[in-house]
Amino acid sequence: MTSETPSLWARLRLLRTLRADPSRIGDASVLQSDLMGARMREEIRQQVEHLCARSHCDRLRPRLDHEALRRLPPGTFGRAYAEFCAAHRIVPATISDAFDDDTLRRNPAIARYICLHDMFHVLLGCDTSLPGELRITAFIMAQRWFAAGELFLALLHVLGPLARPHQAREVLRNLRLGRALARRAPMLLAEPLEDLLGHELADVQRRLGLPVTA
Repeated sequence: MTSETPSLWARLRLLRTLRADPSRIGDASVLQSDLMGARMREEIRQQVEHLCARSHCDRLRPRLDHEALRRLPPGTFGRAYAEFCAAHRIVPATISDAFDDDTLRRNPAIARYICLHDMFHVLLGCDTSLPGELRITAFIMAQRWFAAGELFLALLHVLGPLARPHQAREVLRNLRLGRALARRAPMLLAEPLEDLLGHELADVQRRLGLPVTA
């Protein structure tokens, strides 16, 4: 016997409830993406599913102890990640055990990105400013995680400087750098990043084809 799929209105009500709970912002983000029909390319989905194959949904619900990460030696990926989150007052999104597995499995790549986004800041060497976020966006679009990635990236080269005229050169520099990094790096969502937190950040970046400094 299969469970009945909740109606659209029921899911919208659930989204409203989840968004009101700071501890379930990850759940809300995945459900919102699902409702909007957001999907990454099938090739990307398959790579993430291959990584998750032996761990069920564990790779989609990573549990990271930031206190323990802050006790790692200076220079390690995990220490840098924990300090980045603390410095920017970021509480990384997590997906709770209560969140529906079927919805999670429909969006494995998106769910994993929601949980690991802040690691990308550390690996790609960028801050949380608009130019920094655009470096990550350019990386994602240049790796064609989404079908219209190249078109969207072209639009960013026009709209980005218009959004921040006083930072136009910085915006364009970050877009160029994001594209350059994307050509050298593997698809990061399919990499076991959680297993690399105890390694030296510089070594992890070299392994992933990313620069030690950016």
